[in-house]
Amino acid sequence: MNKNYIFIGLLAASGFLLSFSGNNSFQTVKNFSKNIHSAFNQAGSPGGRTGAPGDGVCTQCHSGTVQSGSGFNNVTLLNGGNPVSEYEVSTTYQVQLSMATNNVKNGFEIVALNPNNTVAGTWTITDATHTKTITSGGKSRVTHKLAGTSLTSWTFNWTSPATNVGTVTFYLATNQTNNSSSDAGDVIRTSQHSFGSQAGVEEITPTLETQIGYQANTNSLNIQLNSKVDGSVFVNVVDLSGKSVFTEKLGTVSAGESSLSVRLDNELTSGIYMINVSVDNNMAMKKVFISK
Repeated sequence: MNKNYIFIGLLAASGFLLSFSGNNSFQTVKNFSKNIHSAFNQAGSPGGRTGAPGDGVCTQCHSGTVQSGSGFNNVTLLNGGNPVSEYEVSTTYQVQLSMATNNVKNGFEIVALNPNNTVAGTWTITDATHTKTITSGGKSRVTHKLAGTSLTSWTFNWTSPATNVGTVTFYLATNQTNNSSSDAGDVIRTSQHSFGSQAGVEEITPTLETQIGYQANTNSLNIQLNSKVDGSVFVNVVDLSGKSVFTEKLGTVSAGESSLSVRLDNELTSGIYMINVSVDNNMAMKKVFISK
């Protein structure tokens, strides 16, 4: 009796495998697997997808090609609420990571490496609802959690190395999804954000400085820039909950001083906002009170 059951079971298993022998069936199984994989990754990257040396990219799981994140991906180091372009050793900074979009579902993975492509510094999660650390290839990283996919801006802490390791580069990959619960149609962008060391530096001159004012009668931001580089200008308005509420490309500027203006959406309500301005991936940020 037992032998008969085993024989019938083997026949059934063989029939199941044969039913997937055609190319179309294998493609169906492959697509199903990728969709399941994408669904699980809503809770965070599996790791090793930042585009850093030794890493892959998000297109290993999502269809499409990698695009440049310059001007779209933003990484700012804050010390006492003020943005810095260089780090001091053994100092904890708040990292503000943002995407210049109002998209409803997004994701990211970030890693910090020194010039030898080994881990630089340590992460501390300050918002466990929306972010978490992961380890891949022996390197600690930060990625979104499921609840964090509804955001376009995330914050966490980074403590710099105890010694001067030279320039630290943050490798960032973001996923601007189409919220289809599949691997297709998402936009992957990678970028690099470098911060030098203040060790031995007597005076620090930032690459980009800005002054921003709000003009109520035109509902616009007046932006004064002093940039050391040429490049495209992007402005991203973020409310105090960390949500990007307005983004705009303002064209290009040459190195030196520039004056720009951008009209805001009428739906934007009165309140305090963080205004992020970037030129060629160099960022400056100001807190502005918008009063209507």
